[in-house]
Amino acid sequence: MCAEPYSGLMTKVEGKDETEGVKRPHPFTSMAGRAYKGGNIMKLNGTSLAVAASLILLVTGPALAEDDRGDSNASLRGKFRLNMVKTCTDTATGSTVHLFFNGTTVYDGNGNARLTERGTIFLPGPFQVNFEETAELTYEVKRNGSFTQEGTFTATDQSYTLTGAKIVGQIGADGSVLTLGAAIPAVKETLAFAGGGFTERFCAASGTAVRIRPE
Repeated sequence: MCAEPYSGLMTKVEGKDETEGVKRPHPFTSMAGRAYKGGNIMKLNGTSLAVAASLILLVTGPALAEDDRGDSNASLRGKFRLNMVKTCTDTATGSTVHLFFNGTTVYDGNGNARLTERGTIFLPGPFQVNFEETAELTYEVKRNGSFTQEGTFTATDQSYTLTGAKIVGQIGADGSVLTLGAAIPAVKETLAFAGGGFTERFCAASGTAVRIRPE
């Protein structure tokens, strides 16, 4: 009779299947036991961990390298065409004005930008006033492509100065489109007039900017 793999655990009974009633060890348990007895189970686990770690590094390495760029501001550079709408509420009177404007913003890749824009303010009444202004901005880009920008706006005729305005944005996947909006919660803006006096307001804003191709 040929030797069975577990013959040492069996008791032969005349007229019965010699394996009947015998509990065979689970294949995984048996394999683990033999690996342990051979002194290889720790080696197997160590090798598996090393392989898994290598695979994780291979998969995440490029992403980490991209996220760990030393200067994220460098990802925002160039000239962009801007279109925005803005609604502001005066903190003293509660009156609301609506602004529509467009212009260009030039980002230098080092956290500084210059904006030139023109637009129309719609006042209660209704009345409308056209304006032109420039701004010196600073910006900061995070690793995920989101950014903030803020600075001082000055009317081209020097009639007013606006401070406290802050915009948040997101750089598109290919870097050619920016989505823009007001900070949440809203920050207080101060509009100071050249002849004296000022007003404070909270604003909501939304817009986009598209990269302008070099001429």
